[in-house]
Amino acid sequence: MTEENQTQNDEDFDFGCECAMTLLNEPTEDRLNDLIDELDEEGMISTEVVYGLLATILMSMNEEEHEGDEH
Repeated sequence: MTEENQTQNDEDFDFGCECAMTLLNEPTEDRLNDLIDELDEEGMISTEVVYGLLATILMSMNEEEHEGDEH
């Protein structure tokens, strides 16, 4: 893999993380639809964007679970 490809993959992953944070901060159907439209503008969502979304959502879910354990 070239350095240029890796840079693009990193940018896509970061973008996926940003999208997930946006959705987590405003979890509405309209927000989800807006993000899907934005992600799918070029006809395909890159794997790294999906990985970023999933990683951020999973980390958020884990944080919520650990907060519940403190009681």
